[in-house]
Amino acid sequence: MYTNYLDLDSRNGHLVHVWPVPYEATASFAKGTINGPRRLLQASYEIETWDQDLGADLADLAHFETIPFFSAPVSGPRDCYRQMLAELQERLDPGVDFLLTLGGEHSLALAPIEFYRQCYPDLVVLQLDAHADLREDFQGSRYSHACVMARAREKGAALAQVGIRSLCREESSIIDRDRGTGLLTLFAWELDSPEEAAARVSEFIGQRPLYISFDADALDPSIMPGTGTPEPGGLSYTWLNRFWFGLFSGVRLLGMDFCEVAPLPGCGVVSESMAVKCINKILLTYLLSRS
Repeated sequence: MYTNYLDLDSRNGHLVHVWPVPYEATASFAKGTINGPRRLLQASYEIETWDQDLGADLADLAHFETIPFFSAPVSGPRDCYRQMLAELQERLDPGVDFLLTLGGEHSLALAPIEFYRQCYPDLVVLQLDAHADLREDFQGSRYSHACVMARAREKGAALAQVGIRSLCREESSIIDRDRGTGLLTLFAWELDSPEEAAARVSEFIGQRPLYISFDADALDPSIMPGTGTPEPGGLSYTWLNRFWFGLFSGVRLLGMDFCEVAPLPGCGVVSESMAVKCINKILLTYLLSRS
C-alpha cells in the first residue's frame, strides 16, 4: 500500500509521504535494520486497510506516495542527519506535508524531528521505545541511536516517552532531574490503563503539535521478535490501540517514523507485518479523529 504506483485519478484523502531510510551505521547489538524499510513496504502491500474495530478503511482517508530510498553517506551518523535534513527541506513543506519515515536504526529519527521543529518550535515528540535514548554519547558518537532523544531535546523539542524499560544510570538521572520540565517518562512497569496513560500524555502535549517516533522494541518481543535490542515486558498491540484512541482528540499529528525493525530469517513476516499494522492503526485512528 505504501507505494506511488496507484492510479492518480483514484486518490483521495490525506497525502502521506513515505520515506524508506535503510541506515544502520550505529546499530550496537543485532544487525538487520537496514533491511527493515524494504520489508515494511513489501508487507504493506499485503495488509488489509479495512479496520473492523474502527469501522473504517484507511484507503478511504489516505493515499501514499513513496519518496526514493535515502542513500546514506559513509562518513557517519552526523553527516547522515545533515543530509537527511537537507533532502527533506528540498522535497517537502513541514507546514503542509505529512511524512512517514521507515527505518533503519533509530538515529535517523532526528532529521524529521528537526525538520518539523524548525517550523514548529513548540513541537512535542512522543517516543515509544524500550530504551530512553538520552545518552550524551555512545560508542564515540553523539548521533548514535542511543542518543537520538538527547539530541532532539537539545534542539528544543519537548519529549514524552512511553514504554521505557531499559536505561543507564546517566539516563535515569536525567529523567529524575528533568521530569516536569519538557520531559514526561512513563516506564513500562508503571503504566496505567491505556486510557489513563493517553490522558497523561495528552495533558503534557496540550495544544502543541505532535510527532511520533516509534521504535519497534517498544513492543513486547513476543509480538515483535525482529528488532536489534529486544527487551521483555513491552507494550501489547491491544494496549496501544486503546492508547491511540484516547490520545488523538484535539491533537495535531505532523508526521511519524517507525524504526528498528530487523526482519529475522526463519520467522516469516511477523515483525514487519506487526509494524505495518501499528502504522495503519495510528494513521487511521488519527484521521478519524480529524474527520
